Amino acid sequence: MFIVKHLVLIFVLWISFQSTAYTQAFFSGERLRQAVITYTTKTVGQDAEVLVNQTIADQGFQESNVSAKCTGSKESLRGISNVAIEFSIAGRVVRRVQVPVQVKVYREVAVATVPISYTSTISHQHYTIERRDVTAYSDSELLDEKELTGTAVRRMIPKGSIITRSQVTEIGGIRRGGIATIVVQAGSVVIRTKGTALSDATIGETVRVMREGTNTVLSGILQLNNTVYIGNLGSTLSERE
Repeated sequence: MFIVKHLVLIFVLWISFQSTAYTQAFFSGERLRQAVITYTTKTVGQDAEVLVNQTIADQGFQESNVSAKCTGSKESLRGISNVAIEFSIAGRVVRRVQVPVQVKVYREVAVATVPISYTSTISHQHYTIERRDVTAYSDSELLDEKELTGTAVRRMIPKGSIITRSQVTEIGGIRRGGIATIVVQAGSVVIRTKGTALSDATIGETVRVMREGTNTVLSGILQLNNTVYIGNLGSTLSERE
């Protein structure tokens, strides 16, 4: 009986030795999951909730000098996405594991407290600031409160909706149907005429205008006082269909 127990102990020690010999580097699935969450939260750089959608398997390697890092871009880490875990030896990637994640991004945004009609000038009475899920919105679409007050509405904004940059225009812009002064410069020759804006635009944006009394459509840059500047007449003429 003593001999049997002794042999069993030797066998267990041999198995342990073999496991150590063949698995020098080891990363547990839980450790990797926490790394993915930390990396994603840091990369998004905002108020975010990160959910790892599957169990990550333990990762073992025969080599001892294995490093691991997560990869993914801020732009891609929104909604349903993936974070890649790359395992490298001396700078060479030897294994890559894709981890599905769900990322919800939150931000303090302006939310309409009443329906805001087209042409209205937005004031503090029109909105409140709330923490909302903005995963479906690009950062460029979201407004700070200081950017919002005094802007005008491009189209009707329903009550309860997030007010976005594409829904408003700066005061001093022009609306579709507004009368514009068209200034065309060709070399030293400057021509001034009137026209009608064919779309909403803010100062500095390109806007198409129809010249007064004709069907000629021109494209130029909107400047102050509803002035549309056109630098090259030959490249901007077109006929309205």
